[in-house]
Amino acid sequence: MKTGIIFGTFAPMHLGHLDVIKTADTECEKICVACCGHVGDRGYPLLPIEKRTELAREALVDITQNVILFPDTDPGIKKNWSGDRIWKYWTDRMRIRLTEERITDYFEDELIWYTSEEEYRDVLEEAGCRVRLCGRVRPVSGTAIREDPFRYLDSIAEPFRSVYIKEDERI
Repeated sequence: MKTGIIFGTFAPMHLGHLDVIKTADTECEKICVACCGHVGDRGYPLLPIEKRTELAREALVDITQNVILFPDTDPGIKKNWSGDRIWKYWTDRMRIRLTEERITDYFEDELIWYTSEEEYRDVLEEAGCRVRLCGRVRPVSGTAIREDPFRYLDSIAEPFRSVYIKEDERI
């Protein structure tokens, strides 16, 4: 079975992410969205990884039930590794996790990694993955949103948008 894998920190999930997810959904029999990160990453403190996973499940309820939390490992494990080795380790962990969750069959399913970032395409291909590079239909970035969320509020995916609105009400 052809399975699309879409991964990111989703801090926050935005319309660009949704474009990639929808592309994968039209091209694959099944998709899985992996919320990645660790304590203290770019989603903190407003959007810890557990909250991002919960919001992604809400945002994608009509598209897929396969939304998983995929935390990073202890950075000390990889401190002397090359970038290639880190990505190979990460993709191998992902394949195993998807099999454990019964989302994919390790030996039977064809995994296609979806991204809109050329850098990710390159490192994933070097790790032996099949990759689908999606052109950016709506060029928005999580970094720009984090720097000025109210300027880009319409680019933030629901229900992530409500987090910023609630935060603004507290100010």
